[in-house]
Amino acid sequence: MKNIYSQIKQLGGFHKYIFMVLFFITCIVYLYQEPVLYGEKLTISDVRSQGIIFGNYRDNFIEKYDDYPLWYPYIFCGMPFHASGTYRLQYNLETIYKIIPGDILRRLAKGFTFNILAGAIFMLLLLRSYGLGYYASFAGAVAFVFTTKILGTPHTNRIVTFIHLPLILYALRRLWDTRKWIFMVLLGGVVGSQIGSYHPQVAYYGLLMIGLYSLYRLIQGIIKKETWDRLMTTMGMTGVSLGIGYYMASIVLMPMSEYLPYSIRGVGTSGSGGGLSYDYATSWSFDWWEIFTFIIPGFSGFGGNTYWGDMPFTSYPHYLGIPVVILAIIALCTKKDRGDYWFFVMVLIFSLSIAMGKNFSILSSLLLNYLPYFNKFREPSMILILFSLSTAVFCGWGFQSICDVIRNQSKPQWEKILIRIIIGFGVFTIFILFFNESLQNIMYKIYNSADQSTGRLQRFQNPQQINYLYQLRYEMFYRDLWIALGLIISTLSVIWLVITKKISSQLFIIILILMTLFDLGYIGRKVISPMFSNISRQEMEPHKTGIIDYLQKDNDIFRVYPLDNRTTNEYGWFGVASIGGYHAAKMANYQDFIDKNFFDNLNFLRLTNTKYAISKKRFNHPELILEQSIQGEHIYRLKNWLPRVFLIDSVVVSQEKLETLNLIKADNFNPVEKAILTKKIPKMQFNLEGSKVKIEHWESEKTIISVEMINDALLALSEGYYPPGWRAYIDGEETEIYQTNHFMQSVMVPAGDHKVEFRFTLPSFYRALFISRTIFIAVLVVLLGYGIWINRQRLKLT
Repeated sequence: MKNIYSQIKQLGGFHKYIFMVLFFITCIVYLYQEPVLYGEKLTISDVRSQGIIFGNYRDNFIEKYDDYPLWYPYIFCGMPFHASGTYRLQYNLETIYKIIPGDILRRLAKGFTFNILAGAIFMLLLLRSYGLGYYASFAGAVAFVFTTKILGTPHTNRIVTFIHLPLILYALRRLWDTRKWIFMVLLGGVVGSQIGSYHPQVAYYGLLMIGLYSLYRLIQGIIKKETWDRLMTTMGMTGVSLGIGYYMASIVLMPMSEYLPYSIRGVGTSGSGGGLSYDYATSWSFDWWEIFTFIIPGFSGFGGNTYWGDMPFTSYPHYLGIPVVILAIIALCTKKDRGDYWFFVMVLIFSLSIAMGKNFSILSSLLLNYLPYFNKFREPSMILILFSLSTAVFCGWGFQSICDVIRNQSKPQWEKILIRIIIGFGVFTIFILFFNESLQNIMYKIYNSADQSTGRLQRFQNPQQINYLYQLRYEMFYRDLWIALGLIISTLSVIWLVITKKISSQLFIIILILMTLFDLGYIGRKVISPMFSNISRQEMEPHKTGIIDYLQKDNDIFRVYPLDNRTTNEYGWFGVASIGGYHAAKMANYQDFIDKNFFDNLNFLRLTNTKYAISKKRFNHPELILEQSIQGEHIYRLKNWLPRVFLIDSVVVSQEKLETLNLIKADNFNPVEKAILTKKIPKMQFNLEGSKVKIEHWESEKTIISVEMINDALLALSEGYYPPGWRAYIDGEETEIYQTNHFMQSVMVPAGDHKVEFRFTLPSFYRALFISRTIFIAVLVVLLGYGIWINRQRLKLT
């Protein structure tokens, strides 16, 4: 081992970076061996239920129209496709990866491997900028990228937004330290890249971090009596960076901000005035008990059915690692004079407090009500990535602190304290051994209390099942407790041995880094392996059934109601529209009907163009006719189903949501006889006798209708009301679209024969696309150009 250390020590700075990068590559390949070595596929439910289906629609649309799809017609009576974040148009870090052939990127699972490697490099840059040695920086980078917060997520857009955080902080602190324009451009590019990675919540936390750091440096500058010109110049440059980032991410922010007032994230759920409701926004709150998972991964179960914390469910614990936490505590106790120490302390407190959500209701209520945009997100525990980042920084500082003690040949005051702590944990270990049964009883009571408060006990039919689950939980906890105690004693012992010169510094560095890698890697493999399986793409795709074949042969334009699984998106794969589906950012107006249980209301089914209800159960209903039974599934046709477009007899006006919903729900409401608008129109009563309407051409973003009108009339289209995108034309002349029956749209058509066209178009999308491309290329050219120029200047000096 000493020979390995000596060889590494002899390497130059650049070669040490290369060595560390190669080492990270080796570790990442090991961790993600399923996709990289064995070609296995990511098989989580989101990929099957959303990713593959939405991706297939996007690819087919681009192939057919040579344009980007902007509206998705197959769920919830239609909704914005790109603006809702359903697919990505990237001008970010991942865009750079595209210089590598696509087949190689797919085989190497670039969303995981490339991004985690980039995160390790960014963390090395950050820690080196604080003056840390290569080994301490390496330890801190390991602590950041191999935490379960990153390894445990199967969502690659979340990973790529996570790994931008250390580079943002690096560029920001360098900007404050030097006020050089190149760091202003770098910060702007990194912020734009993070926002452009399509995870608004993590990007929002990145912006909070920028704000917190700028405030910290501003206060620090005032205390140190720096000139106001200097402080304001830096603040101004930071603002310019944010402007660069905003415009570089235009392709995300402009369409998304346009959609926000019409989505559940902007309007609110369950009657909330704006943003998500309190219960929904705090549903994934961290639990005070779960703090123990930082060092004992199995304390709150290990995800899945074994999890007993406050969140509805989770797939992994928030494990930080034993050596990492010990090194971070050492830094907290010894490095108070290091630059930005108090900033990272603030981040630890700030992020943990916010992550608690409903378990720290005073703070969460304050932020949800007063901090702009905070109430648009539903998972407060997501901010723990900032806690992991700060812990990793302290880990690097703690490692450096020990290296400084070794180099200076000094014996710190806490040498004796280490011995006492080691002895204390040894005694605790013996205590655990002899009082295992008492500990088990305590944990069983905690499990029972937690399960009762969350309603999980209702899942089980008998006490034997509950007892088996508790036994499984306790075995996981007890095993991980022993591993944690072993790692604590081992880590403290290694530190004590090197401080007292019982082992060499070389051996200490190698042992501690390997312990950290094995600790995080062991848990990392446990969370990564279940995400992949040896399955082909075809096996993950929805399978065509006899029911689908029957529906595809029907030439009418209609929607279906999947009674047994209302949240499935699978019908869209086959080009069959459903009134159900799943999306995390659906249209708010449609969500109102879901919240009020309208799916069993016949008026709603008629308004939504529902022709068929599908179920595996046979039943009798006066308004449903059994059409066909195929392979154990039954197709029921709605007797008086309405076509996608129809004429309306009369209009009433209602601007109150609840009043509108009650009118539609009423037994005496007839969708053909009456429409509910939000504003008055010139004519409120119509004579439809003799008038005809027919869809001549239907596409997802364009519907052409021929009408033969004896008198003026209101023409309704059963498609989601979205003013930023939908335009209506009568004989080529644009006409006003009215919000109808809360979620639909309609237009006034004059007497005579006309062609009515509904067209979905978003000029803002193409404007944003141009801006993002331009800024991205400009930032890339500036950074590359500056890098080449700096390199040439250095060569001249040598």
